[in-house]
Amino acid sequence: MVRLFTCLALTFFIFFASVPVSLASLEKNPLQFELTDLTFEKRPDGSRKASAFLRWGNVSEYELINLKGSIDLFSKQGQKISLKPTYFESANLEPDDDHFDNFEIVIFEITPEFTHPNEGVDFKPTYTFTLGKKAEQRSNIKTTILYTELIDETYIIEALLLNQGEATATFEYTGLLLRDIDGEAQFHPEATHSYEISSSKLEPGEFARATFKIRIDSIKSQINYNHIEVIDILYNHKDSAPYKENTSMSITVDNKKLVQQVFAENNVTYVSLRELADILGVTIQWDDSTQTATLIQDNYNTLKIPVGGDRFVLNGQPIPVPAKAKLYNNTILVVPLRDVAEMLECHVFFAQNRGKKSIIVVPPAFEQQQP
Repeated sequence: MVRLFTCLALTFFIFFASVPVSLASLEKNPLQFELTDLTFEKRPDGSRKASAFLRWGNVSEYELINLKGSIDLFSKQGQKISLKPTYFESANLEPDDDHFDNFEIVIFEITPEFTHPNEGVDFKPTYTFTLGKKAEQRSNIKTTILYTELIDETYIIEALLLNQGEATATFEYTGLLLRDIDGEAQFHPEATHSYEISSSKLEPGEFARATFKIRIDSIKSQINYNHIEVIDILYNHKDSAPYKENTSMSITVDNKKLVQQVFAENNVTYVSLRELADILGVTIQWDDSTQTATLIQDNYNTLKIPVGGDRFVLNGQPIPVPAKAKLYNNTILVVPLRDVAEMLECHVFFAQNRGKKSIIVVPPAFEQQQP
């Protein structure tokens, strides 16, 4: 499911927090939380309350049964500021929910001594549960809308379907559900419009490109196709042949696994520049005198990457980068994956399943690569 959001109304005070959970103790601490859009309000009688949006997910590989818990608010100095906790519960939580699909609005009564919400707050959850069955490896198909346009009564959608899970997914497209900014919805079964999906079978880490074209001049609908807010790509799918890797990180570029030097350092993922360039079809040149690699992408993008430099040069424009290119074992040039891939106009998608990081790099489509 993909949502195209309009601007959200600002609140007086917005705070984001999450509780870090050790991967080694997921069976004891299987939940992660987000508390967002925290807003403080002073009542006429002088009392204070805070409301927030609470989301949580079960990041372990086990089902959780009869979850019951509470959350208290604390000042940055560690003082409890909620007069009483707010409670949450769930009868059954499926495993591997790293998208925090459980949510509710929570309200806290705040101590009168706490008068400076702009200094920020912390929160602490406590909970109990019964550990259920262990999850099977499965696929995790996510959809991303790249482009939409209304041309001559034809609504065009360009999208990606990505398998960010651990099993092979075979799927059958069934239709589109569109919703406009006013909440009007229209379902388009697959037989009512033209579409093209590059593959109906995705291994873990693979993606498929999809194009949908809907003729709207003959459709009786109140939906406003000039202001579509939500696009759901609907399909039936089944999982098979769980994919097994003995590494903690899997990187797929244009549906090909990277097999050379791949490692993370200071939260930066490094890859071999030569392997990345070869898969993307990018020409690479090396200047030994300046220790600089030059990438040429279809004669319209030129990217210079100096070893140890804090700036890469894209089409003559220096761009600061948080991580430097370097020589691995003094022989192989490795580069920060996200920075280089995005400068080459690729899409980069991250996911994590039970501590294993999955990265999918999608190069620009052929039509997007033209000058």
